[in-house]
Amino acid sequence: MGLRNFEYIEPKTVKEACEVLSRYPEEARIYAGGTSLLLLMKQGIVRPTYLVNIKRIPKMRYINSDSAGLRIGALTTHHDLEVSPVIEQQLPMISEIEPQIANIRVRSTGTVGGNLGFAEPLTDLPPIFIALDARVRIETPESERVLPLEELFVGYYETCLEPYELITEVQIDQPPANFGLKYLRFSAGSDKPAVGSAAAVRINPKSRTCADARVVLGCVGPTPLRVREAEDVLKGSEFRPELAEQVGEIAARACSPLGDIRGSEEHKRAIVRVLTRQAVEEAFARAVANPAKQH
Repeated sequence: MGLRNFEYIEPKTVKEACEVLSRYPEEARIYAGGTSLLLLMKQGIVRPTYLVNIKRIPKMRYINSDSAGLRIGALTTHHDLEVSPVIEQQLPMISEIEPQIANIRVRSTGTVGGNLGFAEPLTDLPPIFIALDARVRIETPESERVLPLEELFVGYYETCLEPYELITEVQIDQPPANFGLKYLRFSAGSDKPAVGSAAAVRINPKSRTCADARVVLGCVGPTPLRVREAEDVLKGSEFRPELAEQVGEIAARACSPLGDIRGSEEHKRAIVRVLTRQAVEEAFARAVANPAKQH
């Protein structure tokens, strides 16, 4: 099926883009890379009357770091993250996972803002960012707000954004000492992940117990899922293999995967259990081995 006719709009500023979105709230779609959007347009699932290309808006493609943390512009590509020395030094988990995402063509065109704003459930960055307590800056024609990323997603391909709002930046605080992060994915032979699991822990260096934790699942529900019951089990506990196994079991029960060509519901729950156990083990190991920096 070919593309349906649409009007192409190329705003020069964030304000202009938001004004276009406000003018056509039901008919306009943002183009920020198009790796997922164009596929759905070719299939006739998404049929925008206006396609708003924001990729030429200046000063939205950057990776900045200071004492407070990282600021990633919405038009930063996956490949930018993959090759960034700043990302490799401060958030090496992202450097590790990016080469596994799709292919070089997708990584060279797909953007961070497009990935988050499209809210596709089969994607890798949201669980990692949520495990890092990331926030997104959202702008309108007249104002801006900052939202915890985990609050952005509300359903399959659906966010809490108003039609006139635009994601312009991802904000991540500097990871504390004694912090470890691990994300694992299972792709079932596809470019897209079928299951993803992120675990982050901060340990007390004296007692070696977990002071804080995040367990976040991707691809096994309509939105990324923070498994708070698993996080509560980790907090205050010293690492033991039995603890990681327990967390994996909790995560497998908490998710709601759909059976599809990538695997049955039962199969995906089993993968969640294994990946989460392994991610917790590795997160603890990284926190212990690298007390002065995030790994």
